[in-house]
Amino acid sequence: MYKKRLYKTALISAPIIALYGASPVFVLFSNFAKSIPNKPSFIEAWSFLTIVTLILWAINLYLISAFDKKKALNSLKRYLLSYGIVIFVTLLTIPISMFTDKKEDVPLLFPFLICIANNSIILIIANSIIDKSKQIQADNEIALLKISNMEAQQQQLIQQLQPHFLFNALSTLKSLIKINPELAEEYLIKLSDFLRYTVSSHNNKIVSLQEELIFTQDYIELQQIRFSDSIKCNWNIPDQVIKQYHIPIYALQTLVENAIKHNAFTEERPLCFDIVYTDGYIKVSNNKIPKPNSSTSGVGLKNLTERYRLVCNEEIEVENGLHVFSVTIKLI
Repeated sequence: MYKKRLYKTALISAPIIALYGASPVFVLFSNFAKSIPNKPSFIEAWSFLTIVTLILWAINLYLISAFDKKKALNSLKRYLLSYGIVIFVTLLTIPISMFTDKKEDVPLLFPFLICIANNSIILIIANSIIDKSKQIQADNEIALLKISNMEAQQQQLIQQLQPHFLFNALSTLKSLIKINPELAEEYLIKLSDFLRYTVSSHNNKIVSLQEELIFTQDYIELQQIRFSDSIKCNWNIPDQVIKQYHIPIYALQTLVENAIKHNAFTEERPLCFDIVYTDGYIKVSNNKIPKPNSSTSGVGLKNLTERYRLVCNEEIEVENGLHVFSVTIKLI
């Protein structure tokens, strides 16, 4: 992952490092060899140091590759070998005396200092790139683990909905069989279609808004069979919106079920739903007819809140007014 960046950095940085090295060397060299007729120009010195710097990069890239295979990139041995090879290569470079005559002495310490300084810069740059790449790789691995964990949580939350709904549906069917067998048969047919959808799509985290609306309408019809005119629903969602957006699975159905569960409605005082679209959001509202002495665990709403946070990092907006309860959810 980081090797391509190292190669690219080597080519780009070599002339810059050489420029940094050539400037003081050329000044000091000039002070020691003012009388030398054939002393090199600044361009010559810079070109020479660029080649030397590329050689230093090549040495360090080889060592990085070798120690990476051994999983010992931060080993002290790599740094010692790097400086040792650099000093050895410096001894094999063209002697600085070729730029001087026999009467002038130029300190031979110069090429060693420059090569060691340049090598130190290369090591710092290379280690910075390696550490950054390792950090990015670690962050990516952590992100993948988080995604996997989130997906597992989402699946667990979705699976919690199915037995909860099935228990309520079977309880309703049991009651209808005693009261109205023909209506119970109709209810069973709709329930079969309803459960077929839950089985076929239970692995989905999100579904099209159109699918969720059909699913929720089927659920409302199932409840209307049981409660007759005690439940009414008003829909106001444009057709183009229905085809455009997606939504977490069971989102609307959960809100409708939650309201039915916690309200004591009758034909004289029906439970009325308004499901309305506004600017990328759907608002599900219902009038409040709270059951006396009812304890509300809020499992369904907490479940939906958690799933929204996991799926799209969004919060749902709950308004618990005096006469109206509403939940606003974002479309995807």
